Amino acid sequence: MTEKQYDFFISYNHNDERYASWISYLLEEAGYKVFYQNWDFKAGQNFILQMQHGATFANHTLALLSKNYLGSTYTQSEWAAAFASDPTRVNQKFMPVRIEDIDLGGLLPQIIYIDLVGKDEDEAKAAILEGVLIKRKKPMSPPPFPGMIQKSEKLESIQGKWYEKWLDSRIKELENNNFVEEVLEGAKFAVHLVPLESITRNLTLPVNKLNKPMLLEPFSTNGWDNKINKDGYCTFSKWPHAEKSHAYVQFFKNGIIESVDMGILKPRDELKYIPFIKFEKDIIAHAYKYLKAIRSVDIKLPIALNITLFNISDYYVGNIKFPREKINESTLKLPTVIINSWDDKLDTLLKPSYDLIWNHCGFEGSLNYDADGNWHEFNGMYHIY
Repeated sequence: MTEKQYDFFISYNHNDERYASWISYLLEEAGYKVFYQNWDFKAGQNFILQMQHGATFANHTLALLSKNYLGSTYTQSEWAAAFASDPTRVNQKFMPVRIEDIDLGGLLPQIIYIDLVGKDEDEAKAAILEGVLIKRKKPMSPPPFPGMIQKSEKLESIQGKWYEKWLDSRIKELENNNFVEEVLEGAKFAVHLVPLESITRNLTLPVNKLNKPMLLEPFSTNGWDNKINKDGYCTFSKWPHAEKSHAYVQFFKNGIIESVDMGILKPRDELKYIPFIKFEKDIIAHAYKYLKAIRSVDIKLPIALNITLFNISDYYVGNIKFPREKINESTLKLPTVIINSWDDKLDTLLKPSYDLIWNHCGFEGSLNYDADGNWHEFNGMYHIY
């Protein structure tokens, strides 16, 4: 015999006869041929031989799994024989159907089964008819197009200038004197280090992690104080007899660092000039410390570094007595640089930022850089410090 006589042999315990009848009828209505004890066993026939006949001449044994089934000697031999005849499950000889909420042990958990637990009649019908399909379940007609995949606004901001929105907003606040600490009047600059994680993850770090007083050194000072505030952790410095600070460093709870100083830009002999060696050198040195503070709280790269000067109109760099040109903007936001490695050289990265200040004053670029873009203290006629 080249073809089996039956599609399914229903293996079940007699206590589960209602499910066996319901499933057998459902399958035959769907066009399958079923060998089912209640319908196919005749009086006078040998029960064991009939069971062997069903299992032998059916393509698949459909085993109705329940406590009754797994505890029966007869049914165990039926499903074990079906499993043994197709151990790799290539032909799906053994098809288990769970008809009771029980845990399956032994080999059974490794076999994909049809589960009727928790399903109503329509759901159970669908589960049976879909579960016994042997052929691939590829539909006859193509599925509808699910729709155009929209670009993520977050991804666009990450790929572009992800730091820009926060920086622009914060710079406007500083222009309106919304500083973390009250700062003395006059020209000042702010250094911001903005990690990508601070923008995309909405970080809120505990204040005790931000307590890095030796790394959060303000500018223009040899000593400073510190405190906890609503935004995180702050270090600040005041000159003797001054009511307001001249510099502070704020470590925000989201991991952003803001350092503000007016000491370096304080006019000397009423001359509004930028002491370019000290200015550039100190920013590089302090930024390295601030990066260490960020790294110490396990914030990952990249980090955006920006310098912005406030109330800087009429300031200049170059020869103190013979300036070329003066800056004519009140707020001067320098190009933002991106730090992608903890080993990045900040002096090299900051060259375009420093160059822009000198451009405003009539120079091609910062005199502190050589032809190869390496920073070193200028020692020529424009030397100020």
